[in-house]
Amino acid sequence: MPALAGELSSDPDFLSSHLPLWASMEYRAVGSGEEEFAALVGPNIGEIWWSSLIWPDVPDCGVYGEADNARVSLLFNCRAQGLDKCSDDHTVLVHVRRRNRDGSAERHTSWLAEQIGQSVIGPPQE
Repeated sequence: MPALAGELSSDPDFLSSHLPLWASMEYRAVGSGEEEFAALVGPNIGEIWWSSLIWPDVPDCGVYGEADNARVSLLFNCRAQGLDKCSDDHTVLVHVRRRNRDGSAERHTSWLAEQIGQSVIGPPQE
C-alpha cells in the first residue's frame, strides 16, 4: 500500500516486518533524502536509482549526449544489480546502452567517476 515517507514509522521493528520496502523519490531533488535512506537501510541491502538522465556532450573524453538507458544506481551493502550478493560496502553502477560495444561504457563511467574524484574499480556487468 503506497504511503508518504512521513507517514511511516521509523521504528526498525515496524519497518523490518514490512520488508522488502520499495520507495519512490520521484520529483525529489538529488541530496534530499539519500542520507536518511542510508541510515534506514543500515547493514541491509538497499538501492537508490536515478533514471531519465541525459549524458552530456564531452567530446574530448569520447562521451556524447544520449538519454537512452542513462541511469545510475547506488547499491548499499551489495555489489551486483540483482541485489543478491551482500557485501560490507557500497557500489555505484552506471548504466549505458548495451548496443555500444565500442568502449563507450568505459568512457562514460570513467568520465563520471572523475567528476567526483574517483575511478572505476570493477568490470562491466550485464
